[in-house]
Amino acid sequence: MKSRFIYMKFLGLLLVVIGFSYSITSFYNFFSYIFDSKIFSENLNIIVSSIGLLFPLTVFVFGVYFYFYTDFNITKISKLILIFNLGFLVIASLMIGFNSLSTFGNILIFQIFEFIHKSFPYPLFILGSMGLYGCFKYKY
Repeated sequence: MKSRFIYMKFLGLLLVVIGFSYSITSFYNFFSYIFDSKIFSENLNIIVSSIGLLFPLTVFVFGVYFYFYTDFNITKISKLILIFNLGFLVIASLMIGFNSLSTFGNILIFQIFEFIHKSFPYPLFILGSMGLYGCFKYKY
């Protein structure tokens, strides 16, 4: 195997593991809030906050796709990998910014990330930058 396949397979495996672990944590926080064993903010909009559960699930599903299809059809998949990695960087930057502004918890847009663990944007930012590095280094 070439080094690019090993790097991309390892990156896909990291995406799967991190996406799955944060999905479990996010759903645990969600169900703890529903069954009243955990309290977040007083004016929490449950529908808006449950939309935030899609971000770790997206990382998990993309990680599975990334792991199995990085060496399958490079011409079509390279654009998708590049778009998702740029999206991960943008979303991680927004989440880091929203986490620093957590004192404004009653604003509706800040409640999207209420159930996601506070440390989720940091590995997402690192994995997005690793994916961009792989795309440009190995000309995906």
